[in-house]
Amino acid sequence: QYSDWSFGDWKTVIFSDESHFEVFNRKKKSFVRRLSSESDKPFNFQPRIQGGGGSISVRGIMTAKGGGPLVFYDGRMNGPTYISIIELVQDNAPCHKSAFSMKWLKKNKINLLDWPAVSPDFNVIENLWDIIDNKLNNYRLNNVNDLQQAILEIWTQISNETCETLVRSMPRRIKKCFCVKGNTSAKY
Repeated sequence: QYSDWSFGDWKTVIFSDESHFEVFNRKKKSFVRRLSSESDKPFNFQPRIQGGGGSISVRGIMTAKGGGPLVFYDGRMNGPTYISIIELVQDNAPCHKSAFSMKWLKKNKINLLDWPAVSPDFNVIENLWDIIDNKLNNYRLNNVNDLQQAILEIWTQISNETCETLVRSMPRRIKKCFCVKGNTSAKY
């Protein structure tokens, strides 16, 4: 239903999502060249710390004009934290579709776009979470407080141009989704 939307339409949308970060374990991908006979050798595995040394969850919003506020929380999301906007994109996670959330959105006159659940190809804020996770590799983190401060610092360094570029990619993402018949795509 958004296949004919232009950047002009998408720039009125706020993209919203949450992510989870651990103090020591990064989400980065590692590739190993090895012989078939070496598949179970220890040098093929990157050590991970159980529990990640502590973790934090964060909810954020972004538009074509930049990132909005971040909300850090422990445990479950019980309802959205949003500002008044024209249109809202969020995935259809159960906490977002709860009676509380839906009532709050209606009360605050926020139009919720019909959006597929688990759709990283469409929700451009997912790209910002990847930027943060990659840049966290440059920080020396010892605890959850260090992690939160680093996330805030990285978030404020993400340029408005980066956000605009991501939102400008929405028409391409929609088109690509049609080309791959709704499957996940790696390129936009």
